[in-house]
Amino acid sequence: MTTPWNNILHTALLGTDKQSLRAEELGEDLSPMAEQIVTSDKEEKFLQIAALAFNYRQAGFIPQHKESAQLSKPTPEDKPYCSPQAMQVLADVLEEENTALLALWLQLCRNSGQLARPEILPALLQRCITHKHLREDILTCGGQRARWLATLNPDWSMLPGSEDSAEQQWQTGTPEQRRDVLQQLHKSDPARALEWLQATWAQEDVNSKTDLLRSLSASPGPIDLPFLEGLSVDKSKKIREEATLLLKRIPASNLIRKYSEALQQRLKLKKERSLLGMLSKTALEIVPPADGQELSPILVQSGIEKLSNKKEYSDEEFICYQLMSYIPLDFYTSLWQKTPEEVVKLFNDDPLGKKLIPALVLSTVHFAEPKHAVPLMQFSSTFYLDLLPLLQPQQQEFYSNKFFATSPDAIIQYSTRRETEWGLELTESILRHASKDPYRYSKIFFNKIIALIPVGATAVLDKIQPDTLPAGASGNWPSISDAIRTLLLLKTQTIQAFNK
Repeated sequence: MTTPWNNILHTALLGTDKQSLRAEELGEDLSPMAEQIVTSDKEEKFLQIAALAFNYRQAGFIPQHKESAQLSKPTPEDKPYCSPQAMQVLADVLEEENTALLALWLQLCRNSGQLARPEILPALLQRCITHKHLREDILTCGGQRARWLATLNPDWSMLPGSEDSAEQQWQTGTPEQRRDVLQQLHKSDPARALEWLQATWAQEDVNSKTDLLRSLSASPGPIDLPFLEGLSVDKSKKIREEATLLLKRIPASNLIRKYSEALQQRLKLKKERSLLGMLSKTALEIVPPADGQELSPILVQSGIEKLSNKKEYSDEEFICYQLMSYIPLDFYTSLWQKTPEEVVKLFNDDPLGKKLIPALVLSTVHFAEPKHAVPLMQFSSTFYLDLLPLLQPQQQEFYSNKFFATSPDAIIQYSTRRETEWGLELTESILRHASKDPYRYSKIFFNKIIALIPVGATAVLDKIQPDTLPAGASGNWPSISDAIRTLLLLKTQTIQAFNK
């Protein structure tokens, strides 16, 4: 049925030159008022009628009534709501649009066993769309009502616990949703995730397969081996390469076993006499395979190069270096019956070992092995920045302070990845260095890492005076310092709100 509003829309689409809007087309309520609009300009008359009809529609519009449209009620909450002080701080954090402080507020709220009040939940749920890492905490702090609200808005349908379940997202979601849900499921239930992936594998195209394989990279494990090793003969080169990358992440894979066998054939221990001939020591040597065979095609296809591209390494040394980069340090402790500390000392004290010890570091980082990061930091003569994230917070703090003067920017980069606050000594070093380079360490930088800066840093900021800074930095640092103080005040208020 044609309505006055539809007539207006139709005229707007066609243009007033092709169709004029007559007063009788507006219905008995609007026609008398439209006739009072006197102007010879067709566009002006149309716009005035449209404005009149719009306000009339807004004032008297009655939504369609459907008996079947029933809204369920949320499950009653079993946790207490936050204090008014905590809610005010949350409102301030949201207004500041600081994701780091929002994450801190949510963490403290979750740890306290409290809930955000209902009126703030829509604003929090909106943050879930662009900040995936906050979704679980927002739903936890939002309680039953947040999960109920998530079922009512399509934009929030990706949230865990909403009506659009993980399996529904896997079956009908966008490529990004399918990848995310597979990645999360693979962390919590790898067997089920693998079952889902194999069930749809034949229907996926090459790009989709590659993308889904990459979603397993956060948590590859032995349970994935039969599937991944079966992909080594896939007709797609992209699939084979992606599967190989994952197999290199799993110590129990046949590929890593072949790497270990190839290295064992080449890298040997030998006894050497000291200069006086009284004592002997253990040394490393590389012995080419006795049968003279080159690398197997499987190793070459996996990315191991036969010829060295580094002038300081011979071809055989370079082959060993590459193999070692993907072999866990446990291989040497088992083969040579030595502790991790003894293995690191052996490599560090040996001329050949010094050339190969960076490969041990690469392997330790590759397999994320904290237990081996410690001896590599303690007993090697070189400081390896890549090992810092694998250390305990106290150890990270110690080595960061120890080597800050020699590698300030690199240490700052790694320090921003920490999950615990910096100590005041490291904080002062970072702030002093940042104050001299305000273009690199701007307000945006500190907005992202404010959760890592202790609230006591305001005293450090007091020490950094503009007259002590280089000429190019003195004009910018005061405004950055003020922004840090504002964020630290919000952080202090957040902590205090949950300590009462």
